[in-house]
Amino acid sequence: MYALIQRHKRLAALIIAVASLSFLFWMFSVADIKQMFGLQRCVALVGDECITLREYRFELMKYADLLDKPELRSAVKRQVLYSMVAREALYQEARSLGLIASDREVADAIKKDRSFHENGSFSLRRYRETLERLGLTPEEYELQLKKQLSIQKLLRVLEKGVYLTVRELDYRRDLLTKKLSGRLYLLTPARVKLSYRPTEEELRRYYEENRERFRRKADRVYRLWETERKEEAHRLYSSLKEGKVPPGGRALKDPGDLPPEVRRELERLSEKNRYSLTKVKGSYYVVYLEETSADGILPFEEVRKEVEEALREEKAQELLEKKAYELAEKLRKGEEVNLKPVVFENSKAEEFSRLFGVGEEELVRIVFSRERVFGPYRTAGGFAVVYVERRLPGGEVNVKAIREGLLRSKFNSLVDLYVDRLLRSAGVKLNEELIDR
Repeated sequence: MYALIQRHKRLAALIIAVASLSFLFWMFSVADIKQMFGLQRCVALVGDECITLREYRFELMKYADLLDKPELRSAVKRQVLYSMVAREALYQEARSLGLIASDREVADAIKKDRSFHENGSFSLRRYRETLERLGLTPEEYELQLKKQLSIQKLLRVLEKGVYLTVRELDYRRDLLTKKLSGRLYLLTPARVKLSYRPTEEELRRYYEENRERFRRKADRVYRLWETERKEEAHRLYSSLKEGKVPPGGRALKDPGDLPPEVRRELERLSEKNRYSLTKVKGSYYVVYLEETSADGILPFEEVRKEVEEALREEKAQELLEKKAYELAEKLRKGEEVNLKPVVFENSKAEEFSRLFGVGEEELVRIVFSRERVFGPYRTAGGFAVVYVERRLPGGEVNVKAIREGLLRSKFNSLVDLYVDRLLRSAGVKLNEELIDR
């Protein structure tokens, strides 16, 4: 599978992008999971087709680095599953339309894959060894490859239905090249004089409403033995299994410098399962959970100062935002403002998008409307208000690149809508009990 993904990076990226735009988890029926999934080996059902727990876990392996980040783990797992669901829906549609890759096409794709080459040509031995190393049988790999090639055929058919009008091209070119001149007003916290001091009641209310913000993470101390000798690794592991902690090793609090595979093992350790053995690139890692302290919410008295600072910062931001809106209103009325602006000349509209996170709809308004005042926009240091004095035509531009970008965007949107329709009609069922295991 890894070789397949490497060879078809563009398709894989597209499917993941489609998945990220297409599905909201709560749109899918998850009623009566146990009855629906029988032995509970399906993480999802797309129509009558099962996405197995084995397939799901194998797919997750490609995102090991992201899974190592606790704050991202749940989102990544669901994102990966959405991607798999999208691929299965597209494959079923390709099959129903007769756009199935033949066995010959699958064989040709395998023979062309340089991952399976030795001395410039396909090697059956290397093919089998590579799949065995990845934990795949030839049958599993060839089925997945057949699905990918079939999806490619379907996407090529969809791509032929994408076109671009002259008006769309001109509109996009103007949006990217139009030059703007005017004044930029920046409001920073230095513009706010805050005499606010929160009351005891406000402090405690903020603390209660934001308790998770003051959570103390559990401290975990590990002991790690690293060796290249298999016999020594198994001896250490056997000692731990017998309830004896062998001498040596090193105490470890921060596992950040360890391989991702070992870090994942550390996270799995618990009071009931304190030890583990992992092999990574010829090295053996024996780990033992030595100490652990329970996490919990820090008491109010310990975080009183932090709570007060957070409340004062919120009030300062509220006051600054109010002043920014007042400034924008004065500019619209043509009144004098007591703030020196930054003058900008012939700036591209897209620069506003990068600076202030302006979306497409707002950018269109800045470029094509007759309005002059825009914002306020939140910035890293406060707020910004833009006053546009002139809009001038831009210079030369790479029309071919614009056309290709627009066609790609329209194609992605088409696939997004197409997959959404397929999933609605297919009846996707997700097994909540297995997704976050």
